Amino acid sequence: MKWHTEKVRFVEVEKEVKAAKKLAVRGLIIAVVGFVFVLVSLLLGIYGWADLNGWVAVKNLVGTIYTNTQFPVLGSLWKIAAQPNLNEPLQLQNLGFFGEIVVFMIGAAMVGTANRTLTDVAKASHDATQERRKEQLKKQQQ
Repeated sequence: MKWHTEKVRFVEVEKEVKAAKKLAVRGLIIAVVGFVFVLVSLLLGIYGWADLNGWVAVKNLVGTIYTNTQFPVLGSLWKIAAQPNLNEPLQLQNLGFFGEIVVFMIGAAMVGTANRTLTDVAKASHDATQERRKEQLKKQQQ
C-alpha cells in the first residue's frame, strides 16, 4: 500500500510541475506583450509631452524610434497602444495606459508564482533526497 501512495504523490507533483511550467510560459508571454505595449505607450506619451513643451531633440529621438520600428507587427502596435497624457497623469485618458501596466504586472506575477512553485518542488525533492541519504547512512552504520 505504501508504494501506491508514493506513486500517487509523485503523479500529483508531476501535475503540479507541469501546471507551473505552463503558467510560467503563459505569464512570460503576457508580461512580454504587456511590456512592449507599456514601452510603446510611454514613447507616445513622451512624444506628446516633448511636443507640448517644445523639446525638439526628444521629439526627434522618439520620431526616429517610431520610424525604425515600422515592421508589420510593431507598426500596428504604435496604432493600438494607449497614448497617455504625461502632463496630467490622473486623467481618464490615461486609463488604457494604466491597464497596460496592470496586464504587464499580472504576467510578471504569473511568472513569479510559477517560479515559486517550481522552487518549492525542487526544495522538497532535495530535502527528500537528503532524508533518504541519512536513512541509508544509518542502515550502513548499524
